Amino acid sequence: MAKINQHMVLQFNGREFDLDAIEANVKKNWKDSGKKLSEIVDLDMYVKPEEAAVYYVVNKETEGKVEL
Repeated sequence: MAKINQHMVLQFNGREFDLDAIEANVKKNWKDSGKKLSEIVDLDMYVKPEEAAVYYVVNKETEGKVEL
């Protein structure tokens, strides 16, 4: 089966949030905190557009927040 090229954008209250960019920003935040991307096994992200933030949990234990 061929790979599907996809792009997902969340639209909320007149704003658009690119979900690929959000993921990249979460990973950058992780790396900027002195950790390695290779340490990430599980990544859960919770987009809260009403707060203009994404909360994340890495490996079911380390929490973080990135502004949108």
